[in-house]
Amino acid sequence: MFSPNANELLGAQIKEEEFIRALEQQEFLLLFQPQIELVSGELIGVEALIRWEHPEKGYLLPHAFLPFAEACHAIVPMGDWVLRAACKQNKAWQTAGLPPIVMAVNLSAVQFLETDIVHTVQSALEESQLDPQYLELEITESMIVDAMHSLVVIQKLKQLGVKISIDDYGTGYSSIRDLQRLPIDKLKMDQSLIHESKTDEISITKTIIAIARSLRLQVVAEGVETDEHMEMLKENMCDLVQGYLISVPVSAEEMRRILEQQQVLLQSTWEEDKQKQSVMFEALCLARQKLLQTLRKQQGMTFTTIKNEDRYIITLCEGELLYRLGLVPEQVVGKELFDFLSAQDADRKIRYIERAWNGEENVNYEGALNGVHYLACLRPMYVQDQVKEVVAYCVDITERKIAEEALRESEANYRLITENMSDLVCVLDHQGNITYASPAVFSVLGYKHEEMKEHHVLVMVAAEHKEKMSSILAEIFNQKQARHIKFSSIHRDGSNLILEAKGTPVMSEDGNVEKVILVVRNITYQVQVEDFIRKTETLSVIGHLAAVLAHEIRNPVTSIKGFVQLLKGEHSKQEYFDIMLAHQLEKILREFIFLTQRQSNHFEAANISHILLQAISDLDEKAKQGQVCIVNECTEPVSIWCDSSQIRHVFVTLISNAIDSMPNGGVVRIIQRLEGDDQVLIRIVDQGCGMSEERLHRLGEPFYSTKEKGTGLGLMISYKIIEYHQGVIHFFSSPNQGTTVDVYFPINQVRSNL
Repeated sequence: MFSPNANELLGAQIKEEEFIRALEQQEFLLLFQPQIELVSGELIGVEALIRWEHPEKGYLLPHAFLPFAEACHAIVPMGDWVLRAACKQNKAWQTAGLPPIVMAVNLSAVQFLETDIVHTVQSALEESQLDPQYLELEITESMIVDAMHSLVVIQKLKQLGVKISIDDYGTGYSSIRDLQRLPIDKLKMDQSLIHESKTDEISITKTIIAIARSLRLQVVAEGVETDEHMEMLKENMCDLVQGYLISVPVSAEEMRRILEQQQVLLQSTWEEDKQKQSVMFEALCLARQKLLQTLRKQQGMTFTTIKNEDRYIITLCEGELLYRLGLVPEQVVGKELFDFLSAQDADRKIRYIERAWNGEENVNYEGALNGVHYLACLRPMYVQDQVKEVVAYCVDITERKIAEEALRESEANYRLITENMSDLVCVLDHQGNITYASPAVFSVLGYKHEEMKEHHVLVMVAAEHKEKMSSILAEIFNQKQARHIKFSSIHRDGSNLILEAKGTPVMSEDGNVEKVILVVRNITYQVQVEDFIRKTETLSVIGHLAAVLAHEIRNPVTSIKGFVQLLKGEHSKQEYFDIMLAHQLEKILREFIFLTQRQSNHFEAANISHILLQAISDLDEKAKQGQVCIVNECTEPVSIWCDSSQIRHVFVTLISNAIDSMPNGGVVRIIQRLEGDDQVLIRIVDQGCGMSEERLHRLGEPFYSTKEKGTGLGLMISYKIIEYHQGVIHFFSSPNQGTTVDVYFPINQVRSNL
């Protein structure tokens, strides 16, 4: 007999023809190593191991010749011989009346991947007449790298009725997904994981056993050589073991004697110390007691069920939820559902238990008892591939059910409101198609709500506004913000309509716009009335404007005429020419021209602090002459969407008014502050003479001014500019207490240049 190193040296000198000769002259032989079931101690299988009795080199172990055999493809006939010899030997033992056991045979990668292994196995079974259930084929993780090929081959082998196991598991790179996909029966842990006593290797062993349990696979541990190995495997509930602690590989004749006298082997291997068994039993009882205490403290409820003939008996039930249901364990454990539930409720729940008992995973149902609602999740528990009990975990969902009921009531109320309001409510999908239209569509457009469904929203928009509506919808979906739009439409009877709509996005859980709620109001009559009032007011203003204009122009013109008469006789009075230039008349005319101009069509993002600095610079000389100090506290950069020249005009007007209100000098403070996320406040505070309540109410009226020579047009223009920029202005003042002006502008709001 040679040492492993000597065997390796000899193996390097072996030639291919020697393998062929060894097969022909039957120099190879099989040894068999028993596999024992850990729980019962029963010998249920053996692994066939090849050896070579070389006529010159002596007794060779597999690692000395198998690598060379694989390299020269002699492994294929050698593997076929091992398979056929193992099947014949197992059949011979059974024919001799020995208990049937499973014969495990290793397949090489070359056999599995490059040959018709299915035909080879089928031929070996037919030749030996061995029942396929007593043959187990061991493959390694490396053989299942090609998942598609290995899946097809293994499925065909399983159709023959043989068992499949993964050998040396834990040293390769197969994934749990591979194990789930492949129809295998066992995992055989590599002996290196058993021999190492380090914490990491023990953890890996525990993990492999846990994975196998979850996938309902048996676990075989090879290389078991010490009592410590055995204890560790027992603690972690390994299924099968083999190794020198049980038996070394033996000949077929020795294996026959072991099978005939199985009790001798089992007694020497599995006889446990009585005191140790007692300690383990006490530990088991303590563990069960702790488990019950843990289950009793859980917020939910756990129960287990077994099947006794046609009856389902509850064997355990604990948890706080049990008591909230108005029950105690004594009312439930050892009973059927019919003993404490109504016949209808019990019958319904038994159907779910039957599904789990038949192997269905994750069976769920909802139940209620004494006003408490719960959700139950049932799973089957297996022992040796058979369902032994059903475990259920239940959680209290009473609050969720109450919330769902409240939501249903709320939805019903909203639908009631929607279907009875005068405004038209439409729900649009991502393409702009109408998926819902409220009954108000008939009163607004003259169509039935069924006629509008599945049509695009543009069917209700006049041709000249379709592009505008499409643009607004795109903004809602892209910017995820509500938008307003006014557009023309045509009633079913052919009349023209003016509609106003607000589109509000509805967000999905992933943050995208799922749909848009469009609320449409018919404002045709309102617009007509407003247009009439606007025209009436315009005529009134024009008349008032003409009267004031005539009055204001009369005085400068009279002066001009008088001084022209004087200048006819005295040409040296040059100071009269300044009076004749009529600067006041020019200022009034400029303000009138501004009022008659269209609103700005040049909008851009502008820093409001920069605009204020420009306005203050424009008034620098005027402030110095009036001994007024302007304190600017606007430093934070905030952008608004505006016509910067118009906003500058507003600030010049307001700051100028503040300076004018302080004839003896003083301080004007300008403050900037963010109001929420969508507004900026500019506050102008002066120390002037202030105003009465009556004057405050009249500010902004045409031709009303608190100045001696003012027309009131400057403040009126400011009001119009602020209104056009969707801003707001407020005045706060008291006589002799100064005046505070608050101006609000929206931020982050882009307006079209129309």
